Parts: sequence; structure tokens; C-alpha cells
Amino acid sequence: MALLNLFSSKKVANSDVNPVEINEEQDVNNENENPTEDSKDEEGKKHLITITWGTGMPIDVIFHYIHKNYEEEGFQDALIDQDVSYRDTRVLIIRNDLEMLFKRIKLRYSDDIRTIKMKIENYRKAFAFTAISQLEASLATYEEHLEEIENMEQLLADNDPKMTSMIESYKRGFMKGINAATVDFINANH
Repeated sequence: MALLNLFSSKKVANSDVNPVEINEEQDVNNENENPTEDSKDEEGKKHLITITWGTGMPIDVIFHYIHKNYEEEGFQDALIDQDVSYRDTRVLIIRNDLEMLFKRIKLRYSDDIRTIKMKIENYRKAFAFTAISQLEASLATYEEHLEEIENMEQLLADNDPKMTSMIESYKRGFMKGINAATVDFINANH
């Protein structure tokens, strides 16, 4: 049966996204609780999306967002509206989306940490020391990820270039779009 599932799994292709595998049987931290249209088959059945790169944990969503290239989007926006205030508003939206992503992922980790701590207490009462060791390892990982997210938030507040690459790619694309629109305008008037 597993062999058949291997051949029937679908891949989601996107030029700027690392591989993501759709798999009906696995649920890695419920990465996508509301599947997109791409993750439904022809009968409308929902599938879970499993991350097959990085840690496979929620922090990977933040890393993906930070490394997303918005250059093409900025270029297209500038072809439509060359107003710099439009660009600034879009930059603010990109930044706010990242801040909301921080909050959502931190809530997820906080919830997972509470759950693990509760399980550890229950297993201590049952003297299940092997399970406690595994849970403590997971707890340490979650706490480490939460600390890393808090560091990322501080870097964003300080406008560190490591955290603003998606904003810079948008601005670069926007400037290229303005240049293309200007050249097009000049060539049309000659």
C-alpha cells in the first residue's frame, strides 16, 4: 500500500519554492490546516501538505517567506502605477505580513510547548522515562526555535538586511519596472 501511495503522491511546483510534497498519510505539525485548491484532488478530497526540506517545522515557513523573491511582483506593480507611495504601501504590507507570520508561528510553538510539558508531567506520573526523554528533546527544539524567532523579530525591528531581503527584492523590481515604463514612454514619443 505504501508503494502505491509513493506513486500517487503529487508534487506542487513553483519556481521560487523548495519542494513540497502532498501526502495523505502524514501530518507534520499540521503545516497547512486549510489546503489550497492545488492540494485537492478531482473528487474534492483534502490532502495534507508535508514539508520535505529544512527542519519540517513551522520555523521553515518564516525562512521561506524571508527568502521569497518579490522582484517580479515589484516590476509588475511599477508598470501599473509608478507612484512611490504605492511602493511604500506595498513594502509596509510585506513587512506586516512577516510580523503576523512571526506571531502565528510563535503561537503555534507556545501551544506545542504547553502540550509537551503536560505530556511530560503525565509520563512522569506513569514512570515512562523513555517517552519523557523524547519529549524533552522535542521541547528543547521548540524552545530553541521560539528563541530564534524572537531574535528574528528583533533583527526586523532593527532593519537588519538579513530580515529584509524580500523587501529589497520588491524595491529592486519596482525600480526596474519604473525604468522599463520610462524607456517605453520615451520610445513611444520618438
